[in-house]
Amino acid sequence: MNTVDLLVSHGTLVTMDAKSRVIEDGAIAIRDGSFAAIGEPGDIESRHWAGRTFDASGALVLPGLINGHAHAAMSLFRGFDDHSLDDWLQKYIFPAEAQNVTEDFVAWGTRLSMVEMIRGGITTYADMYYFEDVVARVTKQAGLRGILGETIVDFPAPDRSTAVC
Repeated sequence: MNTVDLLVSHGTLVTMDAKSRVIEDGAIAIRDGSFAAIGEPGDIESRHWAGRTFDASGALVLPGLINGHAHAAMSLFRGFDDHSLDDWLQKYIFPAEAQNVTEDFVAWGTRLSMVEMIRGGITTYADMYYFEDVVARVTKQAGLRGILGETIVDFPAPDRSTAVC
């Protein structure tokens, strides 16, 4: 019998494998954060033992979702909406960023977004904002994966005193 960290049984599994299988009553054996086996509960449970088990009856079990476009720290700027993009940026966001965005602001805004992403099943996201080294640290602490890039703008920004381009 193979020892694994976790057995998840009796959920509807969306495998995302080459055949796009959906297993109505499935099980997953997890070892070291990776799938060790996927299949029918009887088969998986007879070949694997885990100290932790989870009954996923009535639940959908699927791979983590990916947020392909985020500015995670901007979660703290909610409420500046219902404007054209140019007005929103020029009259609201850029002035608010100039007054408020610091490393601490970015850390707390990113933490809020991490909680929301985790609750929504997101495990990986792409982000571009200021102080991306802070975003990287918070992302690692949260256990998520991030594809992160610095903002490139033609005016001074919160994390640099001169324009980049």
